[in-house]
This record gives sequence, structure tokens and C-alpha cells, in this order.
Amino acid sequence: MKRIYYITLLLLAVFVVKSCSDDDSGTPETSALDTAKAEFVANYVNIVEASYNDALTKTKDMQTAVNNFVDNPSQATFETAKQAWLDAREPYGQTEAYRFYDGPIDGADGEPEGYINAWPLDEALIDYVETGTGGEDTSDNRQNIVNNTSQYPTISKEVIKDISGYNDNESNVSLGYHAIEFLLWGQDNTDPSARLNGQRAYTDYTTATNADRRGQYLKVATEILIEDLQSVIDQWKSGANYRNFFLGLDKDDAIDKILTGAAKLSKGELAGERMATAVENQNQEDEHSCFADNTHRDIFLNAESINNIINGTYTRTDGSIVSGTSLLDVLKLVNTTEASALEATAAEVMTYVTVISNT
Repeated sequence: MKRIYYITLLLLAVFVVKSCSDDDSGTPETSALDTAKAEFVANYVNIVEASYNDALTKTKDMQTAVNNFVDNPSQATFETAKQAWLDAREPYGQTEAYRFYDGPIDGADGEPEGYINAWPLDEALIDYVETGTGGEDTSDNRQNIVNNTSQYPTISKEVIKDISGYNDNESNVSLGYHAIEFLLWGQDNTDPSARLNGQRAYTDYTTATNADRRGQYLKVATEILIEDLQSVIDQWKSGANYRNFFLGLDKDDAIDKILTGAAKLSKGELAGERMATAVENQNQEDEHSCFADNTHRDIFLNAESINNIINGTYTRTDGSIVSGTSLLDVLKLVNTTEASALEATAAEVMTYVTVISNT
């Protein structure tokens, strides 16, 4: 019920803010509102750019750790690579509200988002899985890329990209954060209530069958991820075409896009696919980060991405803060009652997801 209220308030904010466009534009109140809208949109763009830049920086750190592990495999370098993956997810999780309105992250055919963060994946497409656990339909000879040396004699960017989404099957995910997650942690066959992650041994990259190919896959998938993140940032940076387009939109239209992204993440994606589905099905395959068992952080960070828009502030990974006019600032000029309601509910939601994150 609380989730529904949250989304309702976000949609109401769209209606209330945009309805004020019917007011007399010559009044001082409307002039102040127009200024606030423009400042809110500009601040949003700055937050988006900073968020994606942090995600790229941390993912590049992950790439360094992954390359070091593959080149110098040990338990210590393995753990460092896994921690770097977890660290990279922190800023990326806060970018999820910048989707769902045909921006740079949601291009043609769902790319590059489908290459960056697609899930759930059929792990048997990538590497070995335990027999009888699902996802190991060997009737498709495209399965198990790492060990299928006859069909995939070389592992390259072209091969991995070609397979992702093969035959319009959304579980054919061969790249992105979650493919890398599986390659680092392995399949999670533990009891869902145990809160244990995958049990892959670092020796999968030393003495196991096709260890060298597994390492090559891990390196290539990480390299593709860096390139895809860079392609998104290149459209939001100062002077970029999409950034200029977004800032040039009628401010009501820009705000419509901003709140559409936040609203769709809030209800359909976060409350629905990432929370309700996993809880109702009691299936680890439905957890967003099931291999690393990091779903509790995904939930918090996704909610935080909405909260950042509401409050107009983002704390960067270096501790610096990007802030400015917020959705609340705009809404307060229109309807203080609704602004107070949204502020209180957002704070309550963050309290709940903080509990989830700390559990």
C-alpha cells in the first residue's frame, strides 16, 4: 500500500506542476514558478551527469581489479575484484530513475541499458551450472559459451553482443553487470533464507576446465560495460546533443520526462519486478543481484535515485555534493499540502529501504 501511495504522489506532482501552466504567466507567482522549473531541470541534468560519471569511474576501478585478478589469480585478487563489483553498483544503482523516457540509456532496441543492467539472466548461457537447477536447456547449442569451444572458438565482443537477447529471449543475457556478477560469484544454490552468495572458487580461473576462456570472457564483458557506460555519459556531458536537447525542452515537458522515469522505476520496476516478484515467487533467480546476494543494496539505491530527484541532491562517491532546486521546491510553489505529503512519504520510504539494506 505504501508503494502505491509513493507512486501516486509522484504522478500527482506531475499533474499539479504542469497544471500551473494554465495560470496567467504575468503574475509574480508564475514567474517564480517558471524560474524554479528551469532551475530544477538544470539541477537534474547536473545530477544525472555526476551520477553516471561516478558509475563509470567505479566500473573502471572494477575493470582494473578484474584484469589484475585474471592476470594474477589468487584468493586475494579474487576478493578484490568482487568488492570492486559491489562498489561499482553503488553509484550505478542511483542512476536507475533516469530511464523509461527514451533517453540515452534507453536507445533503440533497449540498448545500451539492455547491455548494461539486463536481468534475470540464464546463467547456463554463459558458463557451467549445477545439473537440475534450471537454466540448463542443452537443446540449444548456444548454451555455455565458456565451455562450448566448437561453436565459439574465440571469445570476442562481437560474439558476446551477438548472443545477448538472441531470438528475442530476454533471459539470453550474455553481458553487463549481472553477467560479470555471475562470472565472479557463480551460481547461488543455497537456501534463499540463508543470505549466502554464489560459491565460485577462484580456481575456476586457474586449474578448472577452460579457465583461460573464463578469464577472457570476464575481461571482455567488463570492457563492453565500460564502453556502454561511456556512450551514455557522452550524451549527458556539457555540450552534448542530448543534454542540449533536454535543456531546450519546454520545462513542463522536461519535468514530465523526469517524473515519468522516477514513477516507472518506483512502481513497475522496483516495487513490482525487483521486490514483489522475488518475494511472491520465493525464487533466487528473481532476485536482482542473486549471485552476489546484493539485492538489498539494489533496493535501497534504486529508491535513493528517486529520493535524489525529490530532494534535488546527490552525494558523489568522493563525498562532494551536487545540489540545487528540487522537485519539492517546485511543488511548494504550487501546492504546499502535496509537497509536504510527498516529502513525508519519501522520508518514510527511505526509512523502510534503509532497514532492508541493513538486514
